[in-house]
Amino acid sequence: MDACGGPECPREPRSGNCSLSVQVSRPCKTHFRQHPYPLEDVETWAESVDKVLGCKAGQIAFREFLKSEYSEENILFWLACEEHKKIKTVPEMISSANRIYSEFVQTEAPKQINIDCGTRENITKNICQPSLTSFDTAQKLIYSLMARDCYPRFLKSDIYQGLLRRNESRLSFEEMTQWSLSLERLLSSKNGIKVFQAFLKSEFSDENIEFWLVCEDYKKIGSSFRMSSRARKIFKRYIQADAAREINIDHKTRDLIRRNVAAPTRVCFDDAQRIVYSLMEKDSYPRFLRSDIYHRLLDSTSK
Repeated sequence: MDACGGPECPREPRSGNCSLSVQVSRPCKTHFRQHPYPLEDVETWAESVDKVLGCKAGQIAFREFLKSEYSEENILFWLACEEHKKIKTVPEMISSANRIYSEFVQTEAPKQINIDCGTRENITKNICQPSLTSFDTAQKLIYSLMARDCYPRFLKSDIYQGLLRRNESRLSFEEMTQWSLSLERLLSSKNGIKVFQAFLKSEFSDENIEFWLVCEDYKKIGSSFRMSSRARKIFKRYIQADAAREINIDHKTRDLIRRNVAAPTRVCFDDAQRIVYSLMEKDSYPRFLRSDIYHRLLDSTSK
């Protein structure tokens, strides 16, 4: 009998040829440390968990971090699901589904993931007739867990900070000391923006810098059609009540933008951008200058 309570589903014996082990090599600390990644790649990981997961080097670094926290099963499951959805033949898909189920989903699986009972039961019920989307709900739950919980800690970790420091030749002590002169100096530096973003993201407060940067890009748009489309997207994402990345601005400014977004101009978001800049200057920026992220990088470049 299998997990469905019916006849045994087609299965392959578990072996070292599992798609997981083929696609994702086990990271070795020595190997990891001997292969620095370009600073541009490492910096982009601070933008979103998608940037980490969309890059092979990012996957390896994130996996090493999760392994150090005894939660490696999350990224292994997520990667296994990504590979599962690429399968072209039914026999391969059945084999893959059963391996994923036995390794990550069933009760007391060796790398059991933390999902709700309803999702686990639904997968168990349908495992005899798997599809390419069999694990989508569970994968979304694990992705959300990593994005909300693991990823911010990864940005603060010695592993990520070490990767930034390893590329310190791209950062000079002189450049970094300029960041302490003013927020304007910090935001005029591409590297400064990346490090500031990483700091704010680790504190779950990066919507302000994200909005400020979006406004800077918005003002460079030449086409009125593109400006109108972008203005609506900015309003929906950052300005409207209960927006996904709602910024902290007063009602008067919010209402003014709401009226103007129907026929937006290049300065449509200037008032909101100034408010957000002022908030960062008074609150986030001083905390950044006191942060471990800034001081570790400063110390490493001064040696």
